[in-house]
Amino acid sequence: RLTYIDSDSTLIVEMPSAVHEAPLTALHSAFTCFFENLPFNSASINANVLSNVGASNSLVPDLRVSFQNMRDLAAEVIVPVIGETAFSQHIDVLMDKLQMALDADPSIIMVIMAVVTESKRYSSPAKNSPSRMAFICDGSIRSATDFITASNVLPTLDAPVVVEGHTWCSVESVSFKVWVRGDEAIDLETRDPAFVAEGTLYPTDDMDSVLAMIKKGTDAMREKIVSMALAIDPDVDVVALKDPSIKLSIKKGNIITKIAGAMRETAYCRYSAWY
Repeated sequence: RLTYIDSDSTLIVEMPSAVHEAPLTALHSAFTCFFENLPFNSASINANVLSNVGASNSLVPDLRVSFQNMRDLAAEVIVPVIGETAFSQHIDVLMDKLQMALDADPSIIMVIMAVVTESKRYSSPAKNSPSRMAFICDGSIRSATDFITASNVLPTLDAPVVVEGHTWCSVESVSFKVWVRGDEAIDLETRDPAFVAEGTLYPTDDMDSVLAMIKKGTDAMREKIVSMALAIDPDVDVVALKDPSIKLSIKKGNIITKIAGAMRETAYCRYSAWY
């Protein structure tokens, strides 16, 4: 995936990995279920939750929520929410990407950032190391099943994927940071708890403020749907659209499970690329 930063003529090249995609996959499902439960006319309002689809000319986010008025020929696609994951990359680079997206579209309602850090920065087996020699003796690349089975552990975040004494993937922490728009465009530098929250999912669970901020952003996003629905049909049932029993349900356990499973895929991809 390519991102070009025009201000300093920098081209960012990102290699996809399962761990990179995993944290926001659970949110993708949560947003999709939320929209399915909202009683708006899906033939009039096209609500999409997509991955790796452009939010601006400079950013292709890991998560993008979009709305489209299907009854207005001139209506543009609205992108109220974007999400990005940092895995084995500098946070500064990710922040630059998010700022570019906000500069391109100051109306964005919510930005979600997930950060996954590794216990040990990945490197391939060293020359003449026992690990390297063991793999060379195989004579050919191992299948994914043979490789993963050799780790001899079930997938959990606290169990690095170690094969032949070499660590192929590990997770030290998983954290989230969420910004929500007020009257002005989102300020990524703000520390105002009314507009930003951050917390850790792993190794400790400190996500209450993050989940509350996502709820705040989701409520604002729902208001956008209500205003679009009213513009299309003034007689729309606003009470039904604002039904408080219809909530965004984020299951923290699902996020952890998806990252733990993705560690195995990422480990094998690293091994096969090295071999």
